[in-house]
Amino acid sequence: MNVSEKHIVKVAVVGLGQFGLKYINSLNSIPLVDVKWVVARRLEQANQVAVDYNIKNGTDDLDHVLNDYEVDVVVVVTPEDTHREITVKALESGKHVIVEKPLATNESDAELMINAQKASGKLLMTAFLLRFDYRYSQLKLRLEELGRILNIYAWRNFDRNLFKIYSRTHSFMENAIHDIDLIQWLLGDDPLLDAHGFTRNTMGFANPDINWGILEFTSGTIATIQTSWLYPEQKHSNLQWNAGMQVMAERGVLEVANDRQGFTANTEETGILLLDQTGWADLNNEPRGAFGAMLRHFIHCVRGDTTYIGTTPEEALLSIQIAKRLIENS
Repeated sequence: MNVSEKHIVKVAVVGLGQFGLKYINSLNSIPLVDVKWVVARRLEQANQVAVDYNIKNGTDDLDHVLNDYEVDVVVVVTPEDTHREITVKALESGKHVIVEKPLATNESDAELMINAQKASGKLLMTAFLLRFDYRYSQLKLRLEELGRILNIYAWRNFDRNLFKIYSRTHSFMENAIHDIDLIQWLLGDDPLLDAHGFTRNTMGFANPDINWGILEFTSGTIATIQTSWLYPEQKHSNLQWNAGMQVMAERGVLEVANDRQGFTANTEETGILLLDQTGWADLNNEPRGAFGAMLRHFIHCVRGDTTYIGTTPEEALLSIQIAKRLIENS
C-alpha cells in the first residue's frame, strides 16, 4: 500500500491491558492516525474499550483486523509468548507491526517473525522506547567525544506488587532486555564474548526476582545489568521503579537516572510524586516523552515521511540471544 501525504494511518491495537490502553491513548493524540480496531480475548472488554475511547470497532476475532484492507498498522500488546503468532499473521496480511518487547521469548519464534517481515516488506518495530528517550540520545551523542567505552552499569528495579503479573517471563528477557538493547545500541558492532547471570528467587514465583548479569564484549567492555522486583509497595508515592545507566569511557563518565528528572510534587493527599518528564510524559493528553516520540516516528515511517531509526528486528533477536545466554548461565 502506498501511503499518500494526506493518508490517515489506520491502526488496530491487540491486547487491552494497561499498556494496550496507553497505546490507544497516545495513538489517538497523533494527527492523521485513526485507531479503527481494538482486539481483546473477551468481546465484552473490546466493546467497552471501543466505547470508552471512541473507537469504531471492538472484536475478539483477530481475523476481522487481518481481513480489513484499510488497516495499516497492528500493535501487539499481548503476553510475550503470543507475540509470534499474532505478528506473523499481521505481516502476512500486509500490515506494519509494532510489538511490545521482547520481540519473542525464544530465538526460533523471533526468526519466524523476521522471515515474515522480510517476505512482506513491512516495518516490524519492537517497542524499545528508550532509544527515543532524549537523555539516552544525549548520552550516546556525548560518548562520541569521550573515547572507548570501558564499563556500563544498568539498573532497573520495580515495586514487588508488579511481579504478580511480570513473573510470567524471566526478568532478563522481560524488563532487563531494555538495557540489553541500549547496551547494543551504544556499543554498535561489538560481538558478545561471554555472559554470566546470578539470580535469586525470594518470593516464590515462577522466575527469580533478583537478577544480575555480566556481559563481556570483544572490545574488552564489561557491562553489568541489575534488576529486581523488591521495591516496597508505594502507598504514598508513585515511585514504582528506579532505573538508570552509568557509562564509563576513557575520558569521562555519563549517567542517566529516572529518579532525578527535576520535577516532583509532595501533597497531603498523594505524598511524594515523581512526575515523569521522559518516558510516558504527556501534556493535555498529548504524549511528550520517549513513548510518544517512538510512536510518532513509526507513524511517520509508515507514511513515508522519514527513515526508520528504531531497533531493527535483527537487533531485537540479538537481545533475545543475549538474554538467553544470561538465563542459561545463571
